[in-house]
Amino acid sequence: MTTANLTRYAYWQLRDFVRESAIALLLVGFLLGFLLVAPMRSMMGGNIDEPNAKRILLLVLPQIVFISTFIAVNGMISTDRKMGYYRFLFSKPVSIPGFYAQRFVIYFAGFIGVFAVLLAIFSVAVRPINPLPTLAYCALVYLSLGGIGFFISSVFRIDWPILAGVYLASAVVNALWADSEGWRMIIRDILPPLDKLTPAMNDLINFGTVDVSSVVWLLGYSALFFVVGLAVLWRRPIG
Repeated sequence: MTTANLTRYAYWQLRDFVRESAIALLLVGFLLGFLLVAPMRSMMGGNIDEPNAKRILLLVLPQIVFISTFIAVNGMISTDRKMGYYRFLFSKPVSIPGFYAQRFVIYFAGFIGVFAVLLAIFSVAVRPINPLPTLAYCALVYLSLGGIGFFISSVFRIDWPILAGVYLASAVVNALWADSEGWRMIIRDILPPLDKLTPAMNDLINFGTVDVSSVVWLLGYSALFFVVGLAVLWRRPIG
């Protein structure tokens, strides 16, 4: 019965993603893309070759995908607690960790679907390119930040400023202490290895390959926090 109830919730979770996130992601992606791509397209002219199309994509993509990831994972758990939605969501016998793990997966699928649409628009406006490496990078960003955001949302009622702080701290520390040792190295290694995302993007889009050790480190770090978030949901009252 619990599994059947969880499966029935999948439709509503997908509907919630479309209503609460997908439209916002499409608008943000389109507007940012237009503001960033239009000037470069104007300078390069109408006939843009593949290397220049990839160059434009490399400049535009990080800004859009990170903002979109924050929008997608924001409030994944904390909103239900803050708004009191958990009272009717779990009025039937449903595994709370299973419910939110399913939401995470559905939002991930919706996130990739949104970027497939944005890439189709890019192909029309700039030049057709192979979408698979770009979608792989988008998936990597979502999964690298998503597990951390999932954990934060399971603990705190307001999650996005904390996730943003973690991201900024990682970026600043890795920029300033990239080659440091001692206590600086310890702090650097404790924070998420998000500095590995930019090299991964360059390798994926330019060469269609990626450093496996970087991907394992990124996904392993995020997966650890995702599992801890599930444990919090299992042991802590959702209200």
